[in-house]
Amino acid sequence: MRRAFTLMLFLSLLQGALAWAALGSAPSNFGTATTQSRQASRLAATATAASSEAVYTVTQSTLDSGTVVREYSDAGGTVFAVSWSGPTLPDLRTLLGDKFAVMTSSAAKRPKAGHSQLAVEQSDVVIVSNGHMRAFTGQAWIPGALPAGFDTTSIE
Repeated sequence: MRRAFTLMLFLSLLQGALAWAALGSAPSNFGTATTQSRQASRLAATATAASSEAVYTVTQSTLDSGTVVREYSDAGGTVFAVSWSGPTLPDLRTLLGDKFAVMTSSAAKRPKAGHSQLAVEQSDVVIVSNGHMRAFTGQAWIPGALPAGFDTTSIE
């Protein structure tokens, strides 16, 4: 019995160690999610440096629930934007990292009626989340971390 308890404790600690914050750091590990595609995308650089190009990677994962999560990483591997779409919300604490506290504090200040939409726009993070049962969508990004020339309307 003691071994079983010790094993369960170890596995729960290991699972917590495998999930790390995505927005502003490395891509998330969603456990049993399947990664459907990895693609590198090139951006037209700003007008002042038209000869160079910025590169970012979009990693798309499909969770067991059917929810699709996309993480946009810069050339250094840091996630600067995320999006989600599907029948359930992903683990937003994992996906948003330390920006999750910004979302929850903004949600707590809102009236309870009409709580299907949330929009937070601050200098360090923008979070847009909406939906209802079986249809959730959202996106979040760090304005200061966006590659030059990246258009936030391209976040799917």
